[in-house]
Amino acid sequence: MPRKVDIDAQRADLAGAVLRLAARSGLEAVSLREVAAEAGVSMGRVQHYFRTKEEMLLHGVRLAMRRIDARIGERLQCLPDEASPEQILRAAIDELLGDHPETNQVIRASVAYYARAQVNAEVFEVLFGDDDELRGLAALVVRTAQADGRADTGLDPAQEGYIIWSLADSLGVKVAFGQTTSERARATMHYHLDRVLGCGAHPGV
Repeated sequence: MPRKVDIDAQRADLAGAVLRLAARSGLEAVSLREVAAEAGVSMGRVQHYFRTKEEMLLHGVRLAMRRIDARIGERLQCLPDEASPEQILRAAIDELLGDHPETNQVIRASVAYYARAQVNAEVFEVLFGDDDELRGLAALVVRTAQADGRADTGLDPAQEGYIIWSLADSLGVKVAFGQTTSERARATMHYHLDRVLGCGAHPGV
């Protein structure tokens, strides 16, 4: 077991180096030599843990998504045990639109993988596999607000859920690349959510 943990830790360290390079300079900057230099190890060490560059890149994007999930999970742990779908949605969005350096780095690295996702089904699944679930959560929040009498019953929950998550995703990228501030992005997102879900009081997150 200790040997297994050591291998996982070494691979995670190297994948972290991949993410830092991708976030700074895109995937074109990611090579065995550059990853070795970034991680402070020999090229032989990198090749020992990753047989191909593709395997190394895939491990990097998986690490990116795990880090985002972990940071969202930390926010969810601060919610009440019976947190509503709206609280969960707002907490997840607030993390994406925040100014934590690791979250922003992960988002920049993920964007660097977009072109590869077009030709690699595994990368595509890692990056976008949860999108339907997230849009479904947003749609559920809209339906709940309608049932509570806060949201316009004429709204299409599925369409509104798609818009909500698309806006959050876009603003998260803009924050990560410095095109807008976290405060402006969150204000925009909260304005849109309040307009769609109604201005009635909702539990804070």
